[in-house]
Amino acid sequence: MIFTTFPSLRKPLAARFDCTFPPNASRLDVTASGAAHRNRPGAMTRCFAAGVVAALSVAGVNGTACAAAAAQRFAFNGEPAGTAVETSYTEGAGFGLLSRPGSGDFAFSVKAAPGDYQVTLTLRSDRPLRAMLWAEDRRLATTPVELASGVTVTRRFLVNVRNPELVKVWTDLVSKPTVSLGDEEARGRAWDDQLTVSLAGLEDAIRAIEIQPVAARRILLAGDSTVASQAKGDAASWGQMLARFIDPALVVANHARNGHSLKSFLTSLRWDKLTADIRPGDIVILQFGHNDEKKEHARTYSAPDQAYSAFLAAMVADVRQHGGFPVLATPVARRTFNAAGTIENSHMAYDEAVRTLAMQRRVPLIDLTAMGTTMYQALGPALAPQAFAQGGQDPTHHNAYGAYVLACLVARGLHGHAELKVGLADAAPACTPSSFPSPSQYELRDLGWSKFTASANPGPSDKPGSKISETE
Repeated sequence: MIFTTFPSLRKPLAARFDCTFPPNASRLDVTASGAAHRNRPGAMTRCFAAGVVAALSVAGVNGTACAAAAAQRFAFNGEPAGTAVETSYTEGAGFGLLSRPGSGDFAFSVKAAPGDYQVTLTLRSDRPLRAMLWAEDRRLATTPVELASGVTVTRRFLVNVRNPELVKVWTDLVSKPTVSLGDEEARGRAWDDQLTVSLAGLEDAIRAIEIQPVAARRILLAGDSTVASQAKGDAASWGQMLARFIDPALVVANHARNGHSLKSFLTSLRWDKLTADIRPGDIVILQFGHNDEKKEHARTYSAPDQAYSAFLAAMVADVRQHGGFPVLATPVARRTFNAAGTIENSHMAYDEAVRTLAMQRRVPLIDLTAMGTTMYQALGPALAPQAFAQGGQDPTHHNAYGAYVLACLVARGLHGHAELKVGLADAAPACTPSSFPSPSQYELRDLGWSKFTASANPGPSDKPGSKISETE
């Protein structure tokens, strides 16, 4: 299978994706070159699945056929078709198993260049089985899988892969600029050159995994710890649950990080990375405020009627400049009940600043301050802690249940803005801020979210019940 490439793209693609282009050739034979890499499945994905698809994408050519040619199939539990997976992950092989005894962590990982991938799982069990499907840093991928004894089931979902590297510009003072990562992020699975799929609870049921690069429309997330994926403990965010509720043809790329304000998101180069990944038609959701409002941190504080609004306005303009659709979200409400049993707004004027900007700039709005307030009051002071981390002691960060409900509300909010063209998953549950699944009825209730971890290399804070490293 032969694809035309542009000579001007050869050098950057070769450097970025470890490819080799014939010096005088104007075409790249994927089939022949792929055959030479049969013993290096990671390298084949890295070079041909990403490099060639990137070339075609830049050139405006549909890369579907190329993606199909570069698809990889891995076999488990004696399945005959595919590359057998029997050992732990190594850099040399470029694929393998990841696990930590006692952590609930059992996963498959394969080297993959930055981009979007369709993951297809083939599952069959000799006993009835129900388990979660998640990827990377505990990103919920889809509805729980339910297996009847002896029945083969196929499940598909999309995964976004990225690393912290940035394209160097002339103002950079370092030779290889990168996003500033937190310690746990640097050890984790969200910012590496690998695609990781959890197999926890599916160890005996997994038969095959197929990885295929795709060109998918993205929903990119910028925010703090109430948006960022939480890889361990009982904490969770709506950002890591969102994919379960939206059209599976859309992929979520969560760039949010614990502790970030608008200022720090910009100065850490995280915004540079996010905007570099925007393609025309993509959606960018901006949710900040929890850390911007802390006057005790002068370097990151932004007044709601001054810098906070100005930074958000600039980000909105930047997204539009890149051909994307900005969406503004008010900061998700904290659980701050007063003596009368109603929620007091802890975000002062920040939520109103977002509403005002959304109206002025005609930006779709997801009002998580109002949604969260109504949700907590619907649960009431006695039941609302069941939506929060640290066994309900944390009034800000959510657990799997709270994050699940908020993600459902966000998905419905996106769907309600017709101009965004965001569909819902076929099995998306009904939810409104005042009517949603109860803690005893939601679909993850008995699947043990807190016993699973996605930290690749454990550190001193990786222990059950440990708090989120940066407060918000």
